[in-house]
Amino acid sequence: MFGLLAGCAGPASTPIYPAPQNAPLQRSGVAPAPDSNPGELPEPPEVRSVGGIATVDLSADLNMVSGLPELNYKMPGVTPTIRVNPGDSIVVNLINNMPPGYGEKYDMNLHFHGMGSSPLPPGDDVLGTFARPGQKLHYVVHVPKNQEPGLYWYHPHIHGQVNFQVGESGISGAIVVNGLEHHLPGLARMRERLIIVRDVGIARTLRTLEDEDGMRDMEPVRPQAINGDPCGPDIGLTPTLNGVARPVITIAPGEKQFFRVINATGHKTLKLAVDGTKLELVAIDGFALDTYHGTPATRIEPTAIVPPASRAEFVVTGPQSRLARFRTLCYDTGIGGDRDPNLVLAIIRQPGRPGNAQRVAPGPLKIGGSLPDNVYTEPLPPPSAKRVVVFSEGNKHFLINGKVFSMNAPPMFVVHTGTVEEWRIANVSQEIHDFHIHQIHFVVKQINGVDVEHPYWADSVVIPHRRSDGRPGTLLLLMDFRDPVIKGTFVFHCHILDHEDHGMMAKIQAI
Repeated sequence: MFGLLAGCAGPASTPIYPAPQNAPLQRSGVAPAPDSNPGELPEPPEVRSVGGIATVDLSADLNMVSGLPELNYKMPGVTPTIRVNPGDSIVVNLINNMPPGYGEKYDMNLHFHGMGSSPLPPGDDVLGTFARPGQKLHYVVHVPKNQEPGLYWYHPHIHGQVNFQVGESGISGAIVVNGLEHHLPGLARMRERLIIVRDVGIARTLRTLEDEDGMRDMEPVRPQAINGDPCGPDIGLTPTLNGVARPVITIAPGEKQFFRVINATGHKTLKLAVDGTKLELVAIDGFALDTYHGTPATRIEPTAIVPPASRAEFVVTGPQSRLARFRTLCYDTGIGGDRDPNLVLAIIRQPGRPGNAQRVAPGPLKIGGSLPDNVYTEPLPPPSAKRVVVFSEGNKHFLINGKVFSMNAPPMFVVHTGTVEEWRIANVSQEIHDFHIHQIHFVVKQINGVDVEHPYWADSVVIPHRRSDGRPGTLLLLMDFRDPVIKGTFVFHCHILDHEDHGMMAKIQAI
């Protein structure tokens, strides 16, 4: 369902650069904010498809000031949002301009996260496709006409360097597939806030590493909160929204805005909240909630929990107070987990003068058009197989079913396209992990043995840590392999990126 990969040619796409902070970009049919505050949340530049093709030319360069690698699009340190329609194609040309002589540290490739494209070269192949310094890559991803409309993203996926390149360096960009506003028409009348949350740190790059974990050329495992205070201060990283720390988000009292949030951090589980108001959740990991039959189209929640790599799309109603905050609340990752304290991500302010912000009818959003007709909206067949997948830790490594990932290892599982499998994921460690699989989405059915009230499609989900009575944390997932385009070998792993880099990944082959 989710696309074929082939060469193509066509007209160049139109690059759209950010307007000045006091003149935010205007979406079609949406009035601009009447008055922006100083420090307003910047909007990433956009590349929109023209004639059905979105073409992006990127270069990977080393920032000599920060010592961190970066992806550049027309200007230093800028990665664009790629905005396409179902049926379009995404063409990416990537040149690696980073210095040679540092092993795999400056190799580069891209993963089109959540898109479900083919794992075969020249497509979304993270196992064999990469550019060393001085080399180039060419990707073409066809977006099917029945693609689920929503929020996806792209980032490097060089094993052993993912935490360094994505988590610490912040290399990432958004992909938006248009169409969710046809299903929920009220969204088209709201101002859209596309937000990439990163958690960037200080470079350790201009030398060959042999870290304190003893693993040459690999980033170290982050310090763990073994002192029993997993919500204590985080160490050494700075959360940003679209590259800015604590920006301002202008919203009038009662005004509804559409927030589309990517958790592009290496390890942080976000527990998002806005002072004085609740969130109306409409989509997770690019899929509308009601893609799964029987699940309501929206859900009113005080918070939205977004693990690393996940996306949440929700409506925020402007609070009545003059000053509020967009936060991530303390999230307990377990006694062995990374610290995820209460942090202010952005300042919510009212406009300086009354304006003409679009109003949307009060109450939950109303359904308009139907969602695409595809395997994800069809009834699921009975599982053809049942598997147990165990996440564990030991001796400075992270393991799946007792094994540390090796590029030379055979696939851990062989699955058949056209089928659905039931996977029980067990976590026997004292910290959460973050289950992610390439190429497909899955249904979250149970957490710690308890049925999820409204099952939903996802591509990344928290695996609870081991419980106080010694029982493992568990998930029950329905893995959907029905799309024949996924044939090939790809991976599943923990998306807490230092865990992935240190072995918590495995191959899967679809035949």
